[in-house]
Amino acid sequence: MTKETTIAVIGVGKIGEAIVRALLKAGFKNVIGTVRTKRRKERLKELGIPVLLDNREAVKGAEVVFLCVKPHQVPGVLRKVSDLLAGKLLISVAAAVRTDYLEALALGARVVRAMPNINITVGCSATAITPGRTASEEDLAVAKELFDLMGYCVIVEERYMDAITAYSGSGPAFAFVFFEALLLAGLKVGLPRDIALELAIHTLTGTAKLLEATKAHPAELRDMVITPGGVTIEGVHVLERAGFRAIIMDAVNETYRKAADIARTLNSEIS
Repeated sequence: MTKETTIAVIGVGKIGEAIVRALLKAGFKNVIGTVRTKRRKERLKELGIPVLLDNREAVKGAEVVFLCVKPHQVPGVLRKVSDLLAGKLLISVAAAVRTDYLEALALGARVVRAMPNINITVGCSATAITPGRTASEEDLAVAKELFDLMGYCVIVEERYMDAITAYSGSGPAFAFVFFEALLLAGLKVGLPRDIALELAIHTLTGTAKLLEATKAHPAELRDMVITPGGVTIEGVHVLERAGFRAIIMDAVNETYRKAADIARTLNSEIS
């Protein structure tokens, strides 16, 4: 794949726009997007790329097609362009839609399914990708190369995708809930709002970077902060007494159950 590769992004919403911006930043010269309304098309003029209302026109000359529509829109969108997808790499970010279904609708396409998260909008996504039966090792490498431009990307088996939807897909929402609680805690102990906000941002981003850099177990790093009879252990005791870790585990588990239910329903309806 070269920077001259023609890439169509079908559905330039939040995720689609983030993908477009990442591709342009990386130097790809032939990126085409599609939207559903003239109003959205007008708003995206500043991207400096062709933004069309016609998916067929965008797909026609593309070598790689990103499918960035809502899950329930996938059948209608693919049926209208399926005859144009043969031999092309189709990368779907539609949550819960299996590769076998995508392959059935887009006959002849080489399919890769992806699950990014909202952090893709700032180039820091945690993305998982999985190949369909029609995708080659080269196709998978191309998809990974593209998502590496947008943050972290890992290749997984498709059986993990519903769990990943609940875990890293929904994970930012859980992190924001904790972040908001930490911010409120700062206000509770008397910190000015702006200082509490900045300290929370840098505390959490710095902690994540420390974990990434050391590759240590979180418990090991936690114990570096705790001193016997010190202040931190008092707060940790409160969290343990409230079942903080169990709450997080339950939240992810329940989210996974819901994601799996939706996936089963969706794929049975569109099969």
